[in-house]
Amino acid sequence: MIPDDQFVKRVPLTKEEIRAISLYKLSLSKDDIVADIGSGAGGMSVEIALRAKKVYSIDLNREAIENLKENLKKFNIKNCEIIHGKAEEAIKNLEFNKAFIGGTKNIEEIIKILAEKEVSHIVANTIVLENTLKIVKLLESYNYKLDIVLANISKAKKISPGYIFFSHNPIYIITALL
Repeated sequence: MIPDDQFVKRVPLTKEEIRAISLYKLSLSKDDIVADIGSGAGGMSVEIALRAKKVYSIDLNREAIENLKENLKKFNIKNCEIIHGKAEEAIKNLEFNKAFIGGTKNIEEIIKILAEKEVSHIVANTIVLENTLKIVKLLESYNYKLDIVLANISKAKKISPGYIFFSHNPIYIITALL
């Protein structure tokens, strides 16, 4: 795992402990081709690229794409194709066997396309409970088997007499298998 402080971060970055759990849930092999939907700063894209054959990093936000490019260059990642645009349009024409959803706006259409393409392994990270429930219901409607984890991470910081823990946002990690 690459520590968070090694990444260039101008847009959201999946925290390293959440990346570790999400990568475990993706069960990556060197033959996997992965779509990273809503790639942001590229934390997951970089980590996936180090473990898989190829990753498609998709984001609509121009600043996120620029941040992603910096991180790919910094870590010398060559097996990542960047796609600036709407995920639902991009994934229609791509061939991949796994998907990671880090953030997106049109989740109904994206999950429909993933199900139609019979993507057998999806991991989605969410913060908002309503989005989590929406994704769970959508995946169930396409007969995915689900595993849902709520990760609450706190990190210690040294203060005068000892250590105090500061909490990160809880993250729902949804794994969907066909």
